[in-house]
Amino acid sequence: MPLIATDLDGTLLMTGSHEPHPDAVLAIHQALAAGIPVVLATGRAPLDVVPIADIIGHRWFAVCCDGTAIVDLSSPSVVSTHPLDLATKNEVVNRLRTAFPDVAFLVDRVTVGPVVQGQYGLVFEEGFEAPWAWALEGARQVASIDEVLSDPTIVKMCAFLNRDGQDGNHFSSIVELVDDLVTTVRINSEKTFVDMCHKGISKATGVSEIAESMGISQDHVFAVGDLHNDVEMLDWAGFSFAVANAHPAVQDVADMIVPSNDHGGVAAVVAAALEHLRSS
Repeated sequence: MPLIATDLDGTLLMTGSHEPHPDAVLAIHQALAAGIPVVLATGRAPLDVVPIADIIGHRWFAVCCDGTAIVDLSSPSVVSTHPLDLATKNEVVNRLRTAFPDVAFLVDRVTVGPVVQGQYGLVFEEGFEAPWAWALEGARQVASIDEVLSDPTIVKMCAFLNRDGQDGNHFSSIVELVDDLVTTVRINSEKTFVDMCHKGISKATGVSEIAESMGISQDHVFAVGDLHNDVEMLDWAGFSFAVANAHPAVQDVADMIVPSNDHGGVAAVVAAALEHLRSS
């Protein structure tokens, strides 16, 4: 039995929208009708994924926050997380502040249990450029991120530098400093943002956790994505796909390129999974 894992933004969802292409939705329903499980794998928080699942009409599992939180969408509730330990958080902040005195941080907190509507877990310090965060209920600013580092529910950190985000050297510099402590993900942005989570955790580990619980091997996983945080998942999956609008680094690791997110590319992944099911 195959399993499909799809990224959301830039892959399943249309550009500038919280909705997927109608062809992709129809294809997902065909997969579910055939008994093929579909996992939503995203960097988004659980609170963001629930309404998207409602639009799709799909209430199974989601891998959120780049693999650090597994969500049962039928409840909806967070069933497991991989939080960062305090020593790691402190060391990451200390190393980056020493190298980059102007660095600013954001953390994302996720609690195991019911997904509470309107309660985002984001906390960001002064200097972190997150104008979008002010619109999220529950998000708040602090003078220094040190005020909240002891929170045991922190699953992700993000470092911000007011530097050119398209210059990979800034990302590489951060990776060199903290790669032994955390998994790092480059954010595709005009300025430099680097997400960091529990070492060894990614979308790949989250999807693997769900697949293993169903007795599905990675050889039968069909994964599709578009950006850097999808690379590990595509590398791991037995069948990997990149949408036509994907970053070149993602296209390089994919087995096949499918139509863009705005042309329902996920439908082509579902078609491949259905063919695999028929021929196996």
